Formats: sequence, structure tokens, C-alpha cells
Amino acid sequence: MNLIKKIEEGQCSIDELQLLLNEANPIVLYHVMTYIGKEKLASIAINEKLEELTSRRGASDKLIGYYKVGDLAIATLIKLNKKTDEIAIFKSMDDFDKKMIFNLIEELEW
Repeated sequence: MNLIKKIEEGQCSIDELQLLLNEANPIVLYHVMTYIGKEKLASIAINEKLEELTSRRGASDKLIGYYKVGDLAIATLIKLNKKTDEIAIFKSMDDFDKKMIFNLIEELEW
């Protein structure tokens, strides 16, 4: 079965999703993170991995348009009810980037 289809159809266990957060492929990461956000699948391990992914905001981490893997990780943490002042990288972002994160949350089909 196609991996992305498997994710979207809810055929992955929490452990599998957690492992998929280690993927290098931004398309897979996009589908894993949006699924985690949509289903509110928070766990200590998932939250730690998402927190780790928040630093992936470089040119090589491009997802869609302006957004990077790290931006989606931040948006997913916020979707999982993590407070913005608890997300280390979010606190150091400028107002424009913070606004873009909230735009991303609104634009996604969680």
C-alpha cells in the first residue's frame, strides 16, 4: 500500500507515525504531521520529535510555497494545544513569521 495513502486512511499506528517523523522526505512529513494534528495524536515521543523538527526552517526544508518543515512542526504542536510560549523557536521568531504560522494553521485541512 502506498505510504501516503496508508497515513491518510489511518492505517498507521502511533508508533509508525512516530517513526515516520524521522523521514527525510518533506511530502511524507507533511502527511504525517497534518494527520497527527487532525487526529490530535499527542504523545511525549511525538511532541519531542515535533519539537526537534521545528528547527528545520532552512532552504532545503521547503514544503509548500513559503512554508518549511519546521513551520508545519510548529503549527502541528499548536494544533496539539501546545502553548506558543512553550515552543522554543517560536519565541525567537519575528512577528511576520509568527503570523505566517497562524496563516498555515488556518490554510491546512486538518
